[in-house]
Amino acid sequence: MVVVILSIFAGMMSLSVGSSESRKNRAFYEHLTDSLSYVRLLSAERMQPMGLSLQADKQGQVAPVIVTLSNPYIAYQTDDIPSNSMDSTPKNSMELSADLTSMSGAIGKQQPVPSWEIEPEVSLPELPAGVSLRVQSLEAGNLSMPEQGQTLQPWFANQAVPQILWFGTGQATPVTIEVLHNSRLVGEVITIMPDGSMTIGQGM
Repeated sequence: MVVVILSIFAGMMSLSVGSSESRKNRAFYEHLTDSLSYVRLLSAERMQPMGLSLQADKQGQVAPVIVTLSNPYIAYQTDDIPSNSMDSTPKNSMELSADLTSMSGAIGKQQPVPSWEIEPEVSLPELPAGVSLRVQSLEAGNLSMPEQGQTLQPWFANQAVPQILWFGTGQATPVTIEVLHNSRLVGEVITIMPDGSMTIGQGM
């Protein structure tokens, strides 16, 4: 009789722990989708590139953080550059003049270089135990292989570029995001479309 009671109690404890883990994982998933929607709006409102980057912490655990490209238009924010030295062709944030070095020399001082920095206004919750993110690109190429006529800056084409990227124009890099708990899917697959919109449980 005692053995039966202990077995039932152990089973109830196991169910309770499993249910608690499931709730934490689901809460993280919902917080993540809400944050991605907010980042898309914030990036377009600021006209500033933003992204989600998977970064390792001090313990070596990889966690998602929201990042912002600082000084994306710094090359066009000085009054000391002669107007006839500027290309009047409109450019988006990916196609800013690639020759910042020569422009810096023209004004006699070094310009700040755009860089990816953690966004203080958007924070993601800590990853629950056993949870990881898998991000897969839906592009045939990648940002290091620009279309003909495009010149990409290094902050859009090196290893520091976020795995998920909104360009500040409403557009984004198309990717799928899977939240996994011990290799099992939590919720449904999240898809970021080229126009920046997000779908849940649907492909492109």
